[in-house]
Amino acid sequence: MTNAAMGTAGRLSARHSARLQQSADVLQDEGTLRLLELPALSLSSPVRSTRVRIAVSADAKRAIAKIKSGSCGRGLFIDCGSNVGQGYSVFSRYYTEEYFDFIMIEPNKSCLPYLQALQASSSANIEIIGKAASVREGFTTLFGPPSDRRQPTYERRSIVPEHNSSLYDARDADSDVVETFSLSNLIMAKKALYDVVILKLDVDGSEYQILFDMINTGAHRELYATYIEFHSFYMKRLEREIKVMAESNIRKTIESDGILFREWI
Repeated sequence: MTNAAMGTAGRLSARHSARLQQSADVLQDEGTLRLLELPALSLSSPVRSTRVRIAVSADAKRAIAKIKSGSCGRGLFIDCGSNVGQGYSVFSRYYTEEYFDFIMIEPNKSCLPYLQALQASSSANIEIIGKAASVREGFTTLFGPPSDRRQPTYERRSIVPEHNSSLYDARDADSDVVETFSLSNLIMAKKALYDVVILKLDVDGSEYQILFDMINTGAHRELYATYIEFHSFYMKRLEREIKVMAESNIRKTIESDGILFREWI
């Protein structure tokens, strides 16, 4: 295994370990009934990951066929919530640089040097946006964990204060002010330049307002495929129930408009 592959594997392993710990925190906070969910979630994760990657491979082949018969000859992959490039490492195996340009979106300034190093070392056409995807241009607060649990490239930072409400109170968490932009507007502008646009969205709780905005503006219809990670599991019970209903409505709407929808993990 190469050093790069070992580094990617290490980051993915650390990510899964962190999520297991977060799941345990949620379960401890909410009692024994949810304790039953942790083994099922942990045991099913490798199977779900394999199934999604098989689907991604098939999706990419169809997307590339569409590009080959299109007028632009290129596709765009938007990696929204890039962290240090874990998603790019996976998706670029299928959505290859031969046919795709990439946009990496990450508001956590501690992650940007990692993405810039990846950009410099890759022959792919990669654009980095160091802002938070949202529904409008402006500024907002990027919430993170409390200081005693924070790491510089912590993945679960969000512009939504209740994103980790089962784990900690956002009022006690570290925070930064970050610039925001409209993801809907970005998609609408970029679609004119590409035959297909693919979106991976992992934004730790702000996906709901972003996706509803995309649906309201019609921006979702400009996409060929979506890979969405929902985060209701880490919210408190009442908020979680509301978000689960929203997830179902979002998926039905996107699929009813003929857009590929995959739930990323």
